[in-house]
Amino acid sequence: MLNNYPSDKKTGLLVWKAAILWQNSLRNILKEFSMTLNEFIILETLLILDKSKNITTQTLLSKSSGVDISVVSTVLYSLLEKELIIKKSDMDNRKKIIELTLKANSLLNRILPKINNVESNIFGKLRKEELNFCNSLRLILGKKIKIKAER
Repeated sequence: MLNNYPSDKKTGLLVWKAAILWQNSLRNILKEFSMTLNEFIILETLLILDKSKNITTQTLLSKSSGVDISVVSTVLYSLLEKELIIKKSDMDNRKKIIELTLKANSLLNRILPKINNVESNIFGKLRKEELNFCNSLRLILGKKIKIKAER
């Protein structure tokens, strides 16, 4: 049996395989809570935006999560049905402010430790290289990198 597959030498395929590993690991946890990965990503993004005191609209949610606006729209409908979000009208009636419900906060408090544990198991293998790995991904995505000063 070959230990070195040709695809293990292709950066793009390795990134894809790592992403699939991460997604499948999260989906296994989320299944227990009858939640899709997109629903979780939207809820977690709402939680982060809420902590930063942003007024969250569908457009901001799409930009912040990296999820396409049409997918966000579909997921928000599902989250409304599950009573995990509420929509309020902004002064401009065309904009809707999206907020988490208490039910969503309670659910996230149960899910996040499990997600964090799985992510630690996957990405903890990077040890001190995790920041460099994230910076490399940021560079690929055309984003700013973060530098950590040594003390």
